[in-house]
Amino acid sequence: MAGEARSQAFMLGTATVMLGEPADLFSLTPAANSIGLVKNFSLSADSGYTELTQGVRNQIVFSVKTSNKIMATMEAYEYTTANLTYALGLEGYAAGAAVTTSTTIAAGSTVSVINVLSAAAAGLTNGDYITIQTGAQDNVLVRKITNISTNAVTLDVDLPAVPTTGATVKKVNVVPIGSKTDDAILSAYIVGTIADGTEVAILLPKIRVTKGFNMAFNSGDFQNMPLEFTVYDLIQGDEHYDRFAEYGDCSAMLLTSK
Repeated sequence: MAGEARSQAFMLGTATVMLGEPADLFSLTPAANSIGLVKNFSLSADSGYTELTQGVRNQIVFSVKTSNKIMATMEAYEYTTANLTYALGLEGYAAGAAVTTSTTIAAGSTVSVINVLSAAAAGLTNGDYITIQTGAQDNVLVRKITNISTNAVTLDVDLPAVPTTGATVKKVNVVPIGSKTDDAILSAYIVGTIADGTEVAILLPKIRVTKGFNMAFNSGDFQNMPLEFTVYDLIQGDEHYDRFAEYGDCSAMLLTSK
């Protein structure tokens, strides 16, 4: 019958997106490299041609492919340090791990030097940024450590008052916004599962995250970062050049069993 389905390979499913260094493309794993909950992943390839015409009617007699733009878009929902760094076009894989340790202020502190119960247990080192929280959740001061002597931490800027004993000190990650450095070259490995349970793998060996940072505090709905990947052609000397050159100098690979 006309228009009758011939398979069950319909596109309704989810995708796992993994990012990392180009050299690690074939070693990326969900446990170590996934950016977490992703919705509406889409990969597109748009070819461009330069056309040659002739005659009064300017009929097309020949054309040459002169561009092949490949883009990937998605919505990322997990606001981790790595994901925020990726969204800004930086090396999220090198971002600091989630900070889970903290310490408390001990007696004898001053506005410029605070005594903490355990600098080592909190993972504090010279040059770290810390937050000092007293009382209410939004009563947070940010300072940089300029020196550590045993458990005495010297701050770069004096505090407005002598800290209260028991105030919480946490090491924090720094995510630069508006950095003037070039966006990082990354690789991406995507595994999508379509409606019939079939897995589809996509290899993107050379990309940049060219759009996506969005930090919105909204209590009405869950926010997301609308990430956009620009896929680049490989050139000699790039990681995996020979592997992708084998298939018409392609910029990406789609691997499917159907």
